[in-house]
Amino acid sequence: MFGGWAIQASPLQMGSTTFSGIATADCFRDVSASWQAKGACEGIYGTSERFHAMDAGVADKQLRIMHECVLEGRAEVMGTSLYTPGPVGPTISDETVALVRQAIAETTRAITTTSGLLGYELETPAKVIVPVITPLVNMLPRRKGRGVDVVHWKAITSFDTARNWGTLADGGTPQSVTYAVAQLQNTLQTISLMNSVSFQAQWRGRSLEADVRARRVAELLYQLKMTEERWILGASAYLMTPPAPVLATATTGGTVAAGTYWVAVTAKNAQGETLGSTFAKIVTTGSTSTVTITIFTVPNATQYNVYIGSGGSQPAASAMWLQAGISGANAAQPNVGASVTLADGATVMPSGEVNPAYLTVTLSAPPATSGTALSTVAANTAKTFVDGSNNVLMWDGLIAQALNNATTANGATLGAQVTQPADPTGKLALSDIDNLLAGMYLQAAGDPDYIVMNPLDNVRLTNLVVGAGQLRYVVQAGDSADQGQLTAQYRVTRYLNKSTGKEMPIILDRYCPQGCIVFLPVSIPFPVPEISTAVELETNQEYWGVDFAITDSNFKFADFVEETLKVYFLGGLGVIRGIYPSF
Repeated sequence: MFGGWAIQASPLQMGSTTFSGIATADCFRDVSASWQAKGACEGIYGTSERFHAMDAGVADKQLRIMHECVLEGRAEVMGTSLYTPGPVGPTISDETVALVRQAIAETTRAITTTSGLLGYELETPAKVIVPVITPLVNMLPRRKGRGVDVVHWKAITSFDTARNWGTLADGGTPQSVTYAVAQLQNTLQTISLMNSVSFQAQWRGRSLEADVRARRVAELLYQLKMTEERWILGASAYLMTPPAPVLATATTGGTVAAGTYWVAVTAKNAQGETLGSTFAKIVTTGSTSTVTITIFTVPNATQYNVYIGSGGSQPAASAMWLQAGISGANAAQPNVGASVTLADGATVMPSGEVNPAYLTVTLSAPPATSGTALSTVAANTAKTFVDGSNNVLMWDGLIAQALNNATTANGATLGAQVTQPADPTGKLALSDIDNLLAGMYLQAAGDPDYIVMNPLDNVRLTNLVVGAGQLRYVVQAGDSADQGQLTAQYRVTRYLNKSTGKEMPIILDRYCPQGCIVFLPVSIPFPVPEISTAVELETNQEYWGVDFAITDSNFKFADFVEETLKVYFLGGLGVIRGIYPSF
């Protein structure tokens, strides 16, 4: 523990044994048994009660012994005969394939264009497919729904809105406790993926993969869970409103006159436009200035509009004008997988499976002072995905629910806390995290259990901790064995909430949008009837597979799940976004 931050190096060491394949942010990747070591994976999966129920018939004895040893701290029991050090890649085991084959076999195979589709349950094999890269899908509890299209629930926001002292006059009436709840709702939506296997692949692949069709169905289920993970973090029925942009100016290169300029940004797609972001301000000098505008991206947008006004005080929305010269095609959403140039201007990092955190546009000519005003955007009309009747096809995930129910007021209704870095450059500071956590606890007794972030943001956090100068490097010079086990580099795997003393495991999630940190609650500080968790998934239909009628020389099949996400305790949900990537 270093100055309030807990650092853990990998590989994980227990007693005298080193497990190079286990780390706080990695779990056992062998899906054949689906045993997760609680001690090694607690940062992702929480307590053992939240693990998926395991079928003893497919449990691998070796991993079961390993699981029990780690739970009890008996690392010395695990010899080389039981465990070979080294990382294990994600696989689809024979046992999992057998479960899928059994599920398929229980349906009638005589499928024709007349009979239509025939489905089979995949809930049992889904329980033994636990991808390491889907930590939230793996850990969140699931509740069976009632078969509706919209779920309504009440999220607790205060246990006593009046803040009563409980005083009582002689013969008087005690003060009444008043609860506060927020009426929330979310649509249930179907998540589905499809694949196919040719006749020839099925016939010729038996020597290598046995039942190719069953294996492809299992792999499709694996991919479906990865898609679920993206929904939990980045899904939204309507595009999320972007954070405030980051502004910078130069005195040469343009014709922007001296003055004070205000900038707001909206996100767009084919369906419409979001409301404007919080305004950002920049002061220019001279008459040849430029203004650089860093726009933080939001999932599923296609482009961004920039509105600019001027004046010593913040102008009204009716005086903020669309800048056609730096909008539209010049502010298009970066593609998934595009590279991100960090704040040092030299280091370039791939963005992975989420959109890059930002894009940059430049105002080099005097801004427009007429045309389309921001006030014309009266409501968010940018539905993310729609069907032919313009019905939404996506529910609100964690970040979207936080944005839709955000507040920092110390009043009767306490919502999620949403902030941006205090530094005008957008760079994250440790104080940004500490201030958010303090606000959550003081406002709503919010005490998050986990922190979820993109790996790029975790590198920044680690460097902030290392740069604080509160690390100690200790090497026992007389112990050659210890010297031989020295591991390069550090990574922050837990963060201490200074307001409550709780250590929060950090979940690295490649599907968490870059520049966004999510503070996730699992427990609720108030006694709420029939609610034992702060976040859960409600399902109309658990994992389900369908074989399509054969119309060509291919077996076609699809996997489905219909569900929605529910946040019961908004005060425990926090988001820091608009973080400029920098190491």
